[in-house]
Formats: sequence, C-alpha cells, structure tokens
Amino acid sequence: MQPPRIQLPPFLQLHQWVAHPLRFMEESVQRHGDSFVMQFPNTPPFFFTRDVEMVRQLFTGKPEDLYVGPVNRVLESVVGKNSLLLLDDQEHIRERRMMTPPFHGERMLSYGRSMREAASRSIDGWPQGKAFTLHEVFQDITLDIILETVFGLAEGETFTHFHELFARMLDMGSHNAVLYMSALLPAERMLKLLAVGRDPVQLGPWKVNVSRALPWTQLSRLMQEVDAYLFAEIARRRAEGVEKREDVLSLLMQAHDEQGQPMSGQELRDEAITLLAAGHETTATTLAWAFHFVLQHPEVEEKLRAELRQVAGTGPLSPEQVNRLEYLDATLKETLRLVPVAPAVGRVLQRPMKVGGWDLPAGMGVMACAYLTHRRPDLWPEPERFNPERFLGKRPSPYEYFPFGGGARRCLGMAFATYEMRIVFAEVLRRVKLRPATPYSFQVSRRGVTLAPRGGVPVIVESRN
Repeated sequence: MQPPRIQLPPFLQLHQWVAHPLRFMEESVQRHGDSFVMQFPNTPPFFFTRDVEMVRQLFTGKPEDLYVGPVNRVLESVVGKNSLLLLDDQEHIRERRMMTPPFHGERMLSYGRSMREAASRSIDGWPQGKAFTLHEVFQDITLDIILETVFGLAEGETFTHFHELFARMLDMGSHNAVLYMSALLPAERMLKLLAVGRDPVQLGPWKVNVSRALPWTQLSRLMQEVDAYLFAEIARRRAEGVEKREDVLSLLMQAHDEQGQPMSGQELRDEAITLLAAGHETTATTLAWAFHFVLQHPEVEEKLRAELRQVAGTGPLSPEQVNRLEYLDATLKETLRLVPVAPAVGRVLQRPMKVGGWDLPAGMGVMACAYLTHRRPDLWPEPERFNPERFLGKRPSPYEYFPFGGGARRCLGMAFATYEMRIVFAEVLRRVKLRPATPYSFQVSRRGVTLAPRGGVPVIVESRN
C-alpha cells in the first residue's frame, strides 16, 4: 500500500517547506492523516510521519538499512563531507566514539563556569528601559561559549575578531537563499558554486559585482577565512602540543580510533564547524522561545524564581545546583515540545521496507516529524498550551518526544546543550526582570534547519537583582 502524496508541484512544496514549514505540515496532516509524502525538486521523495510506532521503527531499525548522511547532504557545503552529520556505517561509529568524551560527565560539567560567565558578561551590557531582542543576545552568548569551550579562545582582540567572523558566517549560512540552493543543487554542484564564490573574477568582469552580493558568494568568502584560521590553529597546536589544553578541539586532537589513528586535519576542521553550526543557532533559538513562552505566563515565571531562591538563594548556581532545578528543566522541555530543535529528523532507506502499513522503496527518505508528534492531542492533552507541569515526574517515551532526534543518531551534544541552556536561562532569571516590549504571537522565522521566533522576542529590562 502506497502512502498519500501532497498534490503540489515539487518546487512549490520546497517553497512551502522553507517559507511556511509549520503551516505546511499542519495542513498536510489535516488533509492526509498521520503520514504523507513530500517531493522536492531533484531529490527522492520524503515520507513524513507522526505515528509513534513508525517513529519507533525508524529509531530502532538497523543502521545499515537507514542512512542519515543523505538526508543531511544539504549541509555538506558548509560542514564538509567528514562531518558526523553526513557519516554512516563504521565511519559514523568511529567518529562518534572519538567525539563523545568531551560532551559528557565531569569534562562537560567543567565548562559550566565559562557558560555562566559568558551569560553574565552579556547581561551586564543589557540596557535598562530600552527594547532589545533576546534571540540576538542569546546568539552572542552561545557563540561566546562555543569559542571558549570548543575552540579554546580567551577574551581579547582575537576572540572579538573571530566572534564577528563566525557570527557573519553562521548568519549567511542560515540565509533562505542558501537553503534553497543547497536543496536544489546536488552537493557537488553546490561545492562548485561556493568555489566560484571564493574567486568570482573567473566569472568575468561584468558578473563580479553581482556575484559578490549573492549570499552564497559571501558565505564562501567567510568560510575561506574561517578555514584558514582553523587549519593554521590545528597545525600550531600540533607543533606546540595540546596535552594541557581542555577545550573540545584540543581533546579531539588527542583522540584516537581503535587502530590508534587520530583525526586528520580535514576531519578536525569539519567536526569543529559541525559543532559550531549545530550548537550555536539551536541553543540560542530554544532559549529565545523559552522566554517567549515564560514571559506570557507570569505564574510559570514566579515558580521558576521561587525554585531558584530555594536551590541557590541569591548567589550564582553551582553545577550540582543546576541539575536540581526540576521546574526549570521541565520548562525547557516544554519549550522543546512546542518548538523542537529541528521540526523533523530523517533516514534514507537502503532497501525496500514496510513502515507501518506502507510499502516504501529503497532510496526514499523517512522523516520522524517531532513538531507534529509533539502536538498529538492523544499524547499531549491541550497540545497548544504551554504547561511545564506535564514534564514533572514524567518521562515520555522517546518515540513520543524527541526534540534532539533519536536512536543511535540522537544529537551527540544533547547533554551539553541542555546543561548550557539551564545555566544561561537560570542566570538571566537570577540577574534581571524582563517584560515583553511588544505583544507576542506564535510566528516562526526559518534560520537554516531551525525555526526561530519571528521578531526575535523583543524585551525590556524592568529591574536588576
């Protein structure tokens, strides 16, 4: 039995997916039911589902039958072909084992101080009585944290320079025009397009000025500068030694696979950019959404502040205290239920399979749709309502709730990102009292693969604690 297909031209489906993703998914469910097929230009079809049993089948299936790399090929032009996001089979297992230690246990907890200080520095500069957007300041905070914990940069002139450089690169990489081109073109063609961007003179004199204004040309030139820094930094650290360094890049340089081989320079570059791209916008966006919801629910905000007072008094939080903030944790989980990091996560079938009651061919993409699953009324009563209490004392099935993906391909940095969000969220609540600068409504703005609050969550600092 074949699943229902959306009856729109492929390019129009792509446009709807990029420009109006939530409305597109909601209308598709209303029209076709729990499962349906999208078709974009020049790609295999994608089977979307919010059926819990099908999600379970997707997350527990054999990795050799369900590849992730082809789904994420749209990211290759930025993160590189060695990125964990694009690897499958033994290559993925090898890379993941080498990358796991810095993101768990005591090593991860040791980064808590840098996270809190980055948040505190930003909060010190927030104007009082004047509107600003939380999404923008959270982007700055999360980028500072990545520069310190992943790249090992300390405050100073170099730190400021690369903060600005990386911020411009990430902003351009999230441009919808880049997303359209990455979706429409095969990876090889997109890489060639970026190569032209590095040297637009080869296009001919009359095209140079036009080319330089295009988003992918600007992205290419920014990536060239970032790559030059990263390869030079990797070479410098190899020459000087990294044994005394504790940043993630240095720890990855010390890692070895089962054959005793370290990562190559290109692998290190690709994974460093992956951590930058995956850990910056997603965390900043979730924090912005959290305040979008909390500032509209004073009773939730008061419970959060009461919990902070009970756990830490008026002082800064220790790592142990952060992990005792149960209501704060529930608030972030409820935020991620309503707006998951990615609205859908997928696999590509390597052989024909029956998924649920549907017969799907090899080569088809299969997408577990977190956004739709998280809003099923039979799983989540009053699904549109922001209610952190639904996570107190309850651990939902990983096939009902999967904001970071699932199975063997669940986000490697989930624990790190969750820890970071708790610290930054708590520090803001501890330091300032905010109020909305304008009335809020639930509208999204696509930022690459993430969905940010349109308008950036404008706020005003009412008082400081």
